Amino acid sequence: MNPHTDPLSELVDWLGLRGRMDLHCLFGEDWAAPHAAIGPWRAPFHIVLRGRCELWLPESRTLVPLEEGSLVVLPRGPAHVLRTAGLKSEAGEGRAIRLRTGGLLDLKTNLRRPEKADTDILCGEFEFPGRRRSVLLEALPEPMVIAFADRPGFAWLEGLVRLMAQEIAQQRAGAAAIVAQLSGTLFTLAVRAHLETRPELTGVLALMASPRLAPGLQAMLAQPGEPWTVASLAARCHLSRATFAREFTRRVGSGPLEFLTTLRMELASRLLAQGGQGAQDMASIGEAVGYRSEAAFNRAFARHAGITPGRFRRSSNDVAVA
Repeated sequence: MNPHTDPLSELVDWLGLRGRMDLHCLFGEDWAAPHAAIGPWRAPFHIVLRGRCELWLPESRTLVPLEEGSLVVLPRGPAHVLRTAGLKSEAGEGRAIRLRTGGLLDLKTNLRRPEKADTDILCGEFEFPGRRRSVLLEALPEPMVIAFADRPGFAWLEGLVRLMAQEIAQQRAGAAAIVAQLSGTLFTLAVRAHLETRPELTGVLALMASPRLAPGLQAMLAQPGEPWTVASLAARCHLSRATFAREFTRRVGSGPLEFLTTLRMELASRLLAQGGQGAQDMASIGEAVGYRSEAAFNRAFARHAGITPGRFRRSSNDVAVA
């Protein structure tokens, strides 16, 4: 582990994130585009480049207005409907939408002349393969909405979105590779924006945002195999043991050592999912996450994941091959 790596970079790296952009939507009036559930380890996202619309989440009966210059991410991949703002039918009915294939992205439109559209949306997906749990994903709201237009602090996010849109429109050599790479970067930028603007952060994001507790999180991530105690983590934060434990539990919802175990098992999942010649043996992975014996690691992982490390590795490899 790099002791200088920041927590967000570390946790995103653990996710093994893959991003892609796969759909361009150009709509006129009265439209609704339903999306089936694809979670839990796939997260759709939508970027409203022009116009306005609304997001309907039927399971939670949540309606979210989306303005021009907005990014919405659904971290746990629930069923949802994008639709015309103010569409009266909850079932999401509107003008028939046609799918056109053959370009850099598939195109969905309800217009004979898509160039006349007043709503322009890019749609894609983040994938987190080989996961059993992610403290980062669990801390994100459903949905996560970032309004980036005309906000000086989000110029970096708006610049990335505009670059992606330009590559899609011009379709020059290498455009597909560029858009795919930028799609992965988009996730980290969205989480950073959420981290910087939302006061009601929970879980690991609350730790990142707390100057008092962040050093403890940094220590856990930088050296997960160390025999940390509540006292030693509190010392990293220059807090008393009682104050550290109380503040940590209030923000995260679990105690420091319980959270540390979750982090260790998340890292173990990542290491187990790595195949090829660089793959570590079980004893080495157990030692990397703080277990001196392979048997103790096997028991801890099975309690956490409901499956032995060996079976988890085999299932991860089967998914990778497929």
